Amino acid sequence: MRYNEIAWRSGEVIYWTFTAIAGVIVLSVAANFVFDADRGEPVFRLIPLVLAGAVWLVGWVCRHVFVKR
Repeated sequence: MRYNEIAWRSGEVIYWTFTAIAGVIVLSVAANFVFDADRGEPVFRLIPLVLAGAVWLVGWVCRHVFVKR
């Protein structure tokens, strides 16, 4: 296996791992919103969504740094 193939696979794995983490954060924010709405106090949490965006962005940057097609 050549270095480029290993770097490409590493970049893809890192990207999809960080995307999954960001997705879990977004799902937990959505579940919390629904739970709070059920109690009559819907609160939209912005900071965790910003964190999810930052996590995804780090994965995206790693993907493009490692892949370099």
